[in-house]
Amino acid sequence: MKTNDKKKICFLLPSSGRKPVGGYKVAYEYANRLAQKGYDVSVYYVRRGCKHEDRRFTALLIEMIKYLALKISGLYKAKWFALDKRVEEKSYWNYDKKDFAGFDNIVATAVDTAYAIKHYDLIEPQKTIYLIQDFEHWNEFSDDDVMDSYRLGFRHMVISPWLGEKVKEAGGDFTLIPNGFDFEYFKLSNPIEERNPFTICMLNHLDDRKRCCDSFAALDIVKKAHPELEVNIFGVPPRPESLPSWYHYIQKPNQKDHNRLYNDAAIFVAASKAEGMALPPAESMICGCALVCTDIPGFALYAKKDETALLSPVFDPEKLAANILKLIEDNELRIQIAKRGNEFIKQFTWDKAVAKFVGLIEGTNDANSTVD
Repeated sequence: MKTNDKKKICFLLPSSGRKPVGGYKVAYEYANRLAQKGYDVSVYYVRRGCKHEDRRFTALLIEMIKYLALKISGLYKAKWFALDKRVEEKSYWNYDKKDFAGFDNIVATAVDTAYAIKHYDLIEPQKTIYLIQDFEHWNEFSDDDVMDSYRLGFRHMVISPWLGEKVKEAGGDFTLIPNGFDFEYFKLSNPIEERNPFTICMLNHLDDRKRCCDSFAALDIVKKAHPELEVNIFGVPPRPESLPSWYHYIQKPNQKDHNRLYNDAAIFVAASKAEGMALPPAESMICGCALVCTDIPGFALYAKKDETALLSPVFDPEKLAANILKLIEDNELRIQIAKRGNEFIKQFTWDKAVAKFVGLIEGTNDANSTVD
């Protein structure tokens, strides 16, 4: 089938794509893979949402200056992600219906973009796919705002079962499509059995929901028991000044460094209090790490208690540390957890996710359905 016979799809993202963000990465993956299937795909970044109308003039002026600087320089684009050349990227300050004319579907990727589609009447509700990657009750949005966004008449796509339950609670239907993972980008290259059990890996993030402070506290406990402990840590922010020397930090790792960080570690630690469907723990499993994490719905699709991960309560560094120590001191258990996790995560392929996404576009999916 020729490209012109395929539908035109727009992924609508808030702000720019210049910084690495997990939710953006998922949207870009879909954009790439739909383009490869012949769809006409665009990614639009719109700086000013409908909530901006309540902001003061000075705040809006600062926002506009930032927008113009990124627009003129071209830095609004996703330089950190290899976006397919067939995917068109455009940046706008405000919403104008004529800019969205001709699209068969618009994909709302956040609460504010969902409200904007409705507020500016950009496309018919049933032609909107609302990609729900988390319960986004932050910034200017309350719990009620988020729940109301699920009542706008859109088709809902959720990445985790717990998000589907939220949509159902709001009276809506949904299709569950867990995130896929790139098994060509991330690979197991260092045998699990040969890893140094005293090498840990973790993500550094400024969002309090990630509770990196609890991971640091747990690792301090482990370090006292085993002074030879070393930590591979990565993230978007610069290295924290307070980080001890036994943390080996890489800011914005490239593919080679990212794989090395995971493959050099025996254990991956995550202490989040909330996630949609977190990417780094799953990526670490692909690369052979044994997972130690908190018992939250955002990890639940792949973190199975005592099978593919060791789980601990949120806000409990002591129990998190106990699980890390358990794997350090029981090499056989660490190897079992890592191998089971590595095998389990293989089911979350992009081919499977994209096939289901295409079903949403073409209208062949049933509501409240899941990926097999």
